[in-house]
Amino acid sequence: MKERIFLVVFTVLILFTVNSQIHGQSNEQIDISKYLDKDGIPFLSDFAEERQTDKMIFEIGKDSSVRAIHVVVGDVWSPDSPKLIKMLPGGHSNPQLTDEDGDYLRPLGWTAETFEEAEYMIAGQKAYRNYDLHASYDLENFLELSDSGLWTKHFEFPHDVEIYIDEDVELVFVNSRPVDISEANGVNCIGCDMTLEFFDKSDVITKVVINNETKFQELSNTGEEFVIEFMTNGEIGNVTFFEELNYLSFNSEKEDQLVTLKIPLELLLFPYHVYVTEYDQEILSESDKVRNNEYGLTDTHANLAFRTSTEGVVHVVGSTQMEHEKFVERIEQREIVSKSETDAQAGVKVSEEKSETNQGLYESWETQNSNEDSTTMIFIIIGIVIAIIIGVIIKLKKN
Repeated sequence: MKERIFLVVFTVLILFTVNSQIHGQSNEQIDISKYLDKDGIPFLSDFAEERQTDKMIFEIGKDSSVRAIHVVVGDVWSPDSPKLIKMLPGGHSNPQLTDEDGDYLRPLGWTAETFEEAEYMIAGQKAYRNYDLHASYDLENFLELSDSGLWTKHFEFPHDVEIYIDEDVELVFVNSRPVDISEANGVNCIGCDMTLEFFDKSDVITKVVINNETKFQELSNTGEEFVIEFMTNGEIGNVTFFEELNYLSFNSEKEDQLVTLKIPLELLLFPYHVYVTEYDQEILSESDKVRNNEYGLTDTHANLAFRTSTEGVVHVVGSTQMEHEKFVERIEQREIVSKSETDAQAGVKVSEEKSETNQGLYESWETQNSNEDSTTMIFIIIGIVIAIIIGVIIKLKKN
């Protein structure tokens, strides 16, 4: 009888003190038992599952090889539950596994005899949720250099991508649109699907045009001279300015030629309209128009970028003074609205941080009180059970 009473008490204590947790695991497990850390430290499990990358970081420059970094945000796992980070295809070298501060994480391994041949990096553990994991390596033959001197790569990932670019590159093209990164570290791509391009050599082609003092019917070589700066992956020829028609023209060498111009505003006012025609075509039509982008606008110059639709003659048509002033006014209004939205977002962010802080304090208080209430309830129940048992024992003794 005494043994039966002890069993009841022990069972009650187990029911109220065991905290059971269930963790979801991937069904696909890969055998890593034969792959060790490069320093000879074994993994504490013979199997590992793949952990998806949350963000990619690329460090690129004027070279086909890049530094690729897989970022795992949040999450934790212990040494007996290692994870696999799937690498991009290609030649791999110089592996590193760190947190976001650059501190090394161990153990580290890869699923092949050599790292160059491996498909996965093995991350032995991630102890802290607040520190992101960075699995990085050098990747060969990632960027492509065309014969015309243009570095190109198409980025397509289901997650965000950050691209850090060498400081000697000041202008890149994202889906053919110019992006000035002279005062930035690179570009961000949200839910990334884009083509990134930049020139291998930042050689500027300068062409001098003359704004004639005579009428259009009496062209001459006298008048005020203006310098137009070109950057392109092809040839530029026969640059001519026609004040009477308010446009300049030049010959392009090939189809899909990438062209940028730096145009003095005293010569031609923005916004611009760009047409590409065959050599013998005299009339411009809407079907000849190509998409263009103005950027880096100042009080003295405007920058223009576009791609040619075919080999032939490029016509850059300027705006009237009235059109130019209206366009500038719209830009200024847009900047005011953008600044207001930025200030508003900053205010919302501060409010959210305060709210999160208050929520965190409340959750901490709630958890603490919940734990105290749970502990109190356990002791009360145990006391009741013991009292019942003692009562049963006294009754049995009397009988």
